[in-house]
Amino acid sequence: MLVKSLLSPNMKKGLQKSLELELYQSNLWKSLANQMQRLGFFGSQKYFLTESAEELTHYQIIVEFMNDMGDCADLPKIDAITDKVKTIGDALEIGYEMEMEVLNHYKKFYHEADEDDCAVGIFLQQFVTIQVQAVGHYGDLLAKYKVAEETKEILEFDEHIND
Repeated sequence: MLVKSLLSPNMKKGLQKSLELELYQSNLWKSLANQMQRLGFFGSQKYFLTESAEELTHYQIIVEFMNDMGDCADLPKIDAITDKVKTIGDALEIGYEMEMEVLNHYKKFYHEADEDDCAVGIFLQQFVTIQVQAVGHYGDLLAKYKVAEETKEILEFDEHIND
C-alpha cells in the first residue's frame, strides 16, 4: 500500500517550482561554463561547472524530502538557456540575478509554508540560508571583478575565481 502524500497541493506546487529552479540553474551554470571555456577563461569554466553540480545536489535534497513526505517529484520541463556572454563580468551579472530570483522564490515559499505546513517551512530554511549566502558570494565576486577590470587583471581574477 502506498503512503498518502502529506503535502498539500499548494506545498507540492511550491516544491515542484523549487525543483524547476534548481535544474534551470544547473543548466544555466553549464551554459556559462561552456561559454567561459570558449572565451579562454578556464578558471571561470571550472567555477561554473562546480556551481552546476551544487544545484543538482539541491535538487536531490528536495526530491528526497518529497519522498519522505509520501510524494514523488515530477521531473519538470526546463526552458532552454539563451543567455550569451562576452566577459566574466557578464556571466557574474547573470549569476547574481539568478541567485536573487531563487532567493526571492524561497523567501516567498517559506512564508506560504510557514502558514500551511510547518514541516515544509522548516525544510525550506536551509534553502533560504543557502541563497542568502549565494547572493552575497556573487556580490563579492562582482566587486572583485570590477577591481580586476580596472587594474587589467582579468586573467588573474579568472585563475583565482575559486579562491
